[in-house]
Amino acid sequence: MRFLIVSLFIIANVSNNGKASLESFLPSNDSILLSDTTKSSNKSCNRPCKFNVKPRQCRYDFEIKPTFGEDDRPALTINGQTPGPPIHVCLHDIIVVKVKNKIPNQDITMHWHGIEQKGTPYMDGVPMVTQCPISYGSVYEYAFAASSPGTFFYHADSVLHHSDGVYGALIVDQPQPLEPHAALYDYDRSDEHTLIVGTRFPELLTARLEDPSYIPPDSIIINRNEDYSKIFVIPGYGYRLRLINAIALECPLVIQAYRHVATVIATDGKPVQPVTTAAVKIYPGERMDVVIRADQESGGYWIRVSGEGLCEGLNTYAMLLYSGFNYTSMLLDGPNTDTESKLEDKETITGQELQSARDVPSVNNVKSIYLKIDRPHLKVKDDDIDFRYLSDAVPKKPFFPAALSLRDDVVQINGKNFLYPNAPYLLKPREVRPETICVVGEEKNNKQPQCILVLNAKLNEAVELVLANEGHRSNETYTFHMHGYGMQVVKTWENPGNTPLSKEEFHKMERDGLITRNIKNPPVKDTVMVPNKGLTIVRFTPTVGGSWLLECRSCSFSLPVAIIINVPLSIPKLVIDSLPSCGSYRPADVLLN
Repeated sequence: MRFLIVSLFIIANVSNNGKASLESFLPSNDSILLSDTTKSSNKSCNRPCKFNVKPRQCRYDFEIKPTFGEDDRPALTINGQTPGPPIHVCLHDIIVVKVKNKIPNQDITMHWHGIEQKGTPYMDGVPMVTQCPISYGSVYEYAFAASSPGTFFYHADSVLHHSDGVYGALIVDQPQPLEPHAALYDYDRSDEHTLIVGTRFPELLTARLEDPSYIPPDSIIINRNEDYSKIFVIPGYGYRLRLINAIALECPLVIQAYRHVATVIATDGKPVQPVTTAAVKIYPGERMDVVIRADQESGGYWIRVSGEGLCEGLNTYAMLLYSGFNYTSMLLDGPNTDTESKLEDKETITGQELQSARDVPSVNNVKSIYLKIDRPHLKVKDDDIDFRYLSDAVPKKPFFPAALSLRDDVVQINGKNFLYPNAPYLLKPREVRPETICVVGEEKNNKQPQCILVLNAKLNEAVELVLANEGHRSNETYTFHMHGYGMQVVKTWENPGNTPLSKEEFHKMERDGLITRNIKNPPVKDTVMVPNKGLTIVRFTPTVGGSWLLECRSCSFSLPVAIIINVPLSIPKLVIDSLPSCGSYRPADVLLN
């Protein structure tokens, strides 16, 4: 109870200037603040969002543990199910989630993907950065404001826990008149029309931490249906669908409704200028809202979800069913792939090709930073590394090998892999060992292959990141997720000659005027793809303090690829003292990542 009170205290009192109150999260029009006029006795947070109604406190209890499904396949579940229970709230509600870890001998944290955590950076869910991990048998209570509307999701911060089944949908609605594209559809049934897509593996990945060999997924699933998810529609009406790629691997998804076109209206929770397309491509962690109109002959139609990258060859389907249609024959016959249209690349829209619904304000004096992303050739032995972890998480083993010693083709940023701090970087920065920190641009001052890679930024100072996938030893795309902020995607470029890129070549192209930027109406996203032998340029302005991770979740099962974007913030001692301590050990990278 004390922790919840403290959490709500901070939500109400801490922001980037330390003076904001809960009202700073609410609309500025005083006429809609008033009192709760809801007459119904149903106090569920999953409700139509209205004006003149106070925000609610929405409480959820999550128990995470290993479970065997009906097919005897193991998974990590939330309250016995995967995906976990959907969180569906209204704008400005306070979300409170009590997480109990019942995974034997392993720690866990939960990340709320796309939630900006305004005023609550210590609720972001990054182990040893914003909080201590939740140890086996322990309970951690998250509390934060749903400060912006849109399609989000939650997942375990660990890629392995996430892949084993710890994820679920998180939808934040707002009153319909505030929706910028409400005129394009008739129904927004988020409970029925949210498709969250994940993968399944033949065994638990968290049960084989010491084996670095890659195990590919063997299937893609939509929601928690073993057969087919069903979307029921009425002829002649338009429906808003929310699409979530909840896969932690580098698995882009191409989604197409047979004989129907989709109008894209939002990406990563942010509205865009509507674009109609035959299919959409969604990268890991991305979300996309589309409108599909039931304008075909009454019947049943397949929605195909096709995997690419590490999910190449895997497909799954949902059913778009017009009211009154008997779909028994569809279930018996299954998808007819011979009749499905063949797509060309130009018919598929990605989130980074879109334009924001509103022009963004121009920014002067942008600080530009080049981040080199590549797979260098490494030969690292445990004896060469002086930051070995002693872990209570692996019983009967006094030592867990450093992840760098397990393979030699790891992805790195500016020649470094991320090292989890010895103390939570956000909460207790003075306790973090200074010799483990390396500042972006000064990496050569730290000789270790792993370090706490930190980019120091200032409040309200515009930053441009050139994410350069140089591609000297790989032919892969990488997907990056930004915690805390939305990013303006001003440029995505792939070398037409399919040759590796370098920092010198990039600056030459800049001087020659070959790298143009969309600074008028770039899409605002929290998850972006960086193409092979190419680059993605993003801009953001830190408006709230915190220690925010920019991470490539899909780059590695075991070794983190990330940087901390550190923006000055003073957190009251009352809050820090109320949060659980980390204990006397630090888990190995493979347990945290």
